[in-house]
Amino acid sequence: MEMKQIETRLVIKTSKFPRVCTHCDKLIPVGEVFHQEEGSKEHLHSLIARQFCTSCYARYGEPFLIAGSPTHKK
Repeated sequence: MEMKQIETRLVIKTSKFPRVCTHCDKLIPVGEVFHQEEGSKEHLHSLIARQFCTSCYARYGEPFLIAGSPTHKK
């Protein structure tokens, strides 16, 4: 089966419920700003969209986080 790549970008959102950063596993509490992945041209369902805390976004940047480095955990 062929897997289709969806072009994505990160958008700024405010957490309405507790989340966990996909990159560092830090808790993103209610009311905190975070960056969520969304499809640039196609819909990316929120259940598979990755979320990143502002610390990871500031440290690594959008291109690195979207690429999904295999050595992302500490």
